Amino acid sequence: MKTTLSEREGNTVKLAVEVSSEELQEAFESRLKKLQKEARLPGFRPGKAPLAMLRQRVGDQAILLEAIDDSLGTWFTRGALELNLDVVDTPQIDMGDDLPELGKDFSFSATATVMPEVELGQYKGVEVVKENDAVTAEEIDSQMDRLRNEFAELKPVEGRAAEKGDFVTADFSAEVEGMGVDGLQATDFVFEVGASRIFEEVEQAVPGMNAGDTKTVAVPLPEGFPDDIANKTADFTITVKEIKEKILPALTDEWAAEISEFATMDELRAEIQGKMQAGKTYQADQKFRAQAVQAVADKASLDMPDIVVKEQAEEMLNDFARSLQAQGADMNAYMAATGTTAEQMLEDMKPTAANNVKTGLVLDAVAQAEGLEASDEDIKGAVMQMAMAGRVDPKQFEERLRKSGRYQTVVWQVLRDKAADFIAANAVALTEGAAAVAEAKAALAKAETAKDADKAADKPAKPKTTRAKAKAEAAPAEAEAAPEAAAETEAPEA
Repeated sequence: MKTTLSEREGNTVKLAVEVSSEELQEAFESRLKKLQKEARLPGFRPGKAPLAMLRQRVGDQAILLEAIDDSLGTWFTRGALELNLDVVDTPQIDMGDDLPELGKDFSFSATATVMPEVELGQYKGVEVVKENDAVTAEEIDSQMDRLRNEFAELKPVEGRAAEKGDFVTADFSAEVEGMGVDGLQATDFVFEVGASRIFEEVEQAVPGMNAGDTKTVAVPLPEGFPDDIANKTADFTITVKEIKEKILPALTDEWAAEISEFATMDELRAEIQGKMQAGKTYQADQKFRAQAVQAVADKASLDMPDIVVKEQAEEMLNDFARSLQAQGADMNAYMAATGTTAEQMLEDMKPTAANNVKTGLVLDAVAQAEGLEASDEDIKGAVMQMAMAGRVDPKQFEERLRKSGRYQTVVWQVLRDKAADFIAANAVALTEGAAAVAEAKAALAKAETAKDADKAADKPAKPKTTRAKAKAEAAPAEAEAAPEAAAETEAPEA
């Protein structure tokens, strides 16, 4: 098969595809075998009708047209891939006026919309702010406090009332207009005062209560309760049964050895600092990489087809619907609760969809400009990661990718990742202070340029050369003579 790009105007292309007589014969025979399986002829078991009889009854021309109809999509896709075109809509096929014939080559043309060509701007040396990833002593102390809370002991209190931070065991119930509220009755319910695990009005009432005390407070019921009580006020009665205080362990070498493999507190802090540092560095690097890629995308230009943005937004909306379903929710319920529609959500997603598509195309262009390649090892690594994430056998997963035609998408993603790494590696990292200075200088330069332009607009133009000056001085005289010359030209002959 031979494919040529006959025309291109913007994002619309026209392909001329020539299918060899051998490929046409192969398509014909494939369609004939399918007909044999489907045919039900008297005297023959299903699928056993002679091929010659089928050809006689149906006719070679009809079979050939069906074969071509079955194969056009495949031929077009192959041709588009050969020319490295990324088609985004269904092509319009033109087979011409001549009927195809077995034993001869078959030609057709196809018109389709493709992804736009990218005009790259600066993609090396873009300046991007990189966050400070140093771990502070306060962050280590905060992590140590969380660790202490995990190993804290609860000890019953004596001789004092409940305080913020205490763990209280209580019974409670609620009524609205004298009727009990389902779901708001509990026995021996344990909660930490101030941890926002119960209504705020109740939490504010508990401090100062002793074991055995009972209080009733007014609690406005939010939306989400049945319609007959939502937004009404409930009488919430709580009885404190037991109060326990949280005893945090002391930061000693003995405690460090007890809860970890480290013998001293200093070693434990060093381990925590190392893990926090690795996490912060990774996050800072990923954010820097994403911002560098976005900066390069902002500097590039392309003519984005509307259909591409629409399809990407629809895919994003479908992903959101699937995520809701995975959480046991429903899209219709979500739209009812938020007062929105699918059309509004789709419209809101379009800016993000357009940016996502543009970023991907820019990464493709950078990969092509730099001659980046995806090695077999790179691709196998990506397939392995995807298989592990899906908890499937890597070999079977790769086979499914190849059969479905999605293997090439893995190759493209590897190339995009390499392009993003290239952009980040060549970007200039700025501190937040340096970025602020650079931004201020750019704003000042812009203001000075605008000021100079205003001054230039207020001044009369002056000729810069002798020839220009002579021409300017002659202009008034020429202007005065112009009406007389025009009159002479327009005067009728005597």
